[in-house]
Amino acid sequence: MEYLKQINPQHWQDVPVLRQFVDDLPKSPYCTNSKGFTCIRNKKNAIRHRYIQPNHPSICKWLWFDVDDVDAMYSWSNANLPPPQIIVKNPDNQHAHLGYRIATPVGVGGRSSIKAMRYLANVQRALAEALGADKGYSGNLIKNPCYIKDNAPTPKKTHWLNNNEDEGERDEHETYILRGAPSSYTLAELADKIDLNELSDAVNIEPANDSGYGRNCTLFDELRHIAYKLPDKSYRAVESHLKAIADDINNRFDVPLPYNEVKHIIKSIARYCSKKNFTESHKAFSELQRERVQRRWGDNTDKREQAKKLKGEGLSCRKIAERLNVGKSTVSRWLK
Repeated sequence: MEYLKQINPQHWQDVPVLRQFVDDLPKSPYCTNSKGFTCIRNKKNAIRHRYIQPNHPSICKWLWFDVDDVDAMYSWSNANLPPPQIIVKNPDNQHAHLGYRIATPVGVGGRSSIKAMRYLANVQRALAEALGADKGYSGNLIKNPCYIKDNAPTPKKTHWLNNNEDEGERDEHETYILRGAPSSYTLAELADKIDLNELSDAVNIEPANDSGYGRNCTLFDELRHIAYKLPDKSYRAVESHLKAIADDINNRFDVPLPYNEVKHIIKSIARYCSKKNFTESHKAFSELQRERVQRRWGDNTDKREQAKKLKGEGLSCRKIAERLNVGKSTVSRWLK
């Protein structure tokens, strides 16, 4: 396809989307050259490893999908989806990781908006289904698009981490960018291109608990409500109490979350609960959540009413979508 361009990782600094990918990396990401374990390195050293952690545990800037199919590199086109910003392909079996950059990062855990987390989880789930991607893949480790084989360092001290990767892949992989892809997508833009019609209100529907960010959302939601009711909300008391039950909740998932993600969710809840004036702070933050959701995705009340009025005038969903500058699937959902 003419808009696919293979990139030489040695020159990743000359490619804007790869520079952005590196800028978006955590300050000290997990990384590895071997399957089954990871190490923590500074960003400069981490990008020399074959696999790397693309997102901070509490912030999602990229949605990554693992497509195990010989047509993985074209799965987005076959499903009539927006093009990803980055594709990293295994030349041996043609499987690939596809990365979509999010314009507005979404918090996961702690002071994050529950509605935003659920919206993120639902969009991720629907995209994974449309792409035919592995629904249990967390995106915690991806094939590093900037990896140069001859530049790989010798492993040092390691930290064990379940990365949900397939075994038996070759050492090399190929990096591609899409010339026609925008620099990033809003979640609303992605949602307009996938089938969310079955969700009457996407931000309020429970995501699939055993896939992607649905697990983070479910674990965080259950643990926070337990923590809010504890009589002792000191950091150590909350952390100790949640550790004792987090594993039981996590083990309910078909593919449990990696240990470091569970640990981060527990710590973020403990920090929030240990604040002074918890009741007042919690009430104030609930108001802040509502404001964030409205700023991030806007208040579409007027457009919903316009859509109903235009439908009453006999306009088709396609014509209504064009007039209101929204997706056809969004109009269909509003009119249900």
